[in-house]
Amino acid sequence: MPSSDATIGSGLAAQAFPPTPDFSDASWIWTSTSGLTGVPPGASAFRLTVPSDTTFNTLGPSANISIAISADNAYNLYLNGKLIGSGLEYPQPNIWTINNVPTTQPWVFAILATNYAQALNSPSLNPAGVIASFVASSSSTQKAEFWSTGPAPNPQWKGANLAPNFYYSPTLDDSAWPAAVVLTPFGGGVWGRPVPVPASLCV
Repeated sequence: MPSSDATIGSGLAAQAFPPTPDFSDASWIWTSTSGLTGVPPGASAFRLTVPSDTTFNTLGPSANISIAISADNAYNLYLNGKLIGSGLEYPQPNIWTINNVPTTQPWVFAILATNYAQALNSPSLNPAGVIASFVASSSSTQKAEFWSTGPAPNPQWKGANLAPNFYYSPTLDDSAWPAAVVLTPFGGGVWGRPVPVPASLCV
């Protein structure tokens, strides 16, 4: 995971504290390398567990988490089993903020990403992907953590092509889930460079 120093992070250093997440260091991910084309309609699940460790000690007992996210075509975003927000269509990314999240326990993020049938008469062109960027910050310590969907040093997401029951539960055993596949950096593929905008505030 990137350094807790709030000056670290491409595109974030010049922003006022707390930083706003963007996709500059993020990549589109899916459950297989076929995500860029010819993906059949259906829902896939993705999970990431961020452990509570000494890195979080710099943030204090709690942190505010802001998440920029988009999916082709729709998503549900969860933290520790709680639905944070939903979105439709990748050209309209959202930023969700969760306040006062304890740093003394792991954070389990889950995303259900749903791919629709290709609207055109060329199903072979049908892509699927999800992209997200995270900022965890503390106003009391003026520290922040940054990470995104994408290759190392970002943490590794896991993906299941068929979402099991309770895929969002923090107690689900996902040890057998395969690693999610990094498809293309932000700006690549068919998706362009959509700009995320604030969507909601979750307390």
